[in-house]
Amino acid sequence: MKDFRFAIPITVRIGDINYGNHVGHQNFLLYFQEARIAYLGQLGFSELDIGGFGMIMADVACRYRQELFLGDVIDVGCRITEIKSKAFIMEYRIEKEGRACATGATTNLCYDYKAKKVAHLPEAFVAAARAFEAWD
Repeated sequence: MKDFRFAIPITVRIGDINYGNHVGHQNFLLYFQEARIAYLGQLGFSELDIGGFGMIMADVACRYRQELFLGDVIDVGCRITEIKSKAFIMEYRIEKEGRACATGATTNLCYDYKAKKVAHLPEAFVAAARAFEAWD
């Protein structure tokens, strides 16, 4: 997958199909989530622990480009494209046979669940993301 250092394969499941006999729009966001969880795991983190804090979603966008159907094998790529003091931006790309089916992005806030407030991104997370994405 061009320009993405990380991607996972997913096979479209029966539960992903809607009354139009194709993947429902909401499932594209679930594919993004599956890739995000795997990406974070690759770095040694999870959505609930990015170095002592969790994360919450502040914004999500998805652009649909091609229908997906039961049994389609897709690749879902994700990457961190920007790191701020309390948030990071991730971009996503879903491909089938090398053709884009959807693209998207999320703004992810570092969140202290105990204090119920946004927190600064832990340095360990920032360093791991920068190293994985080969920045600097």
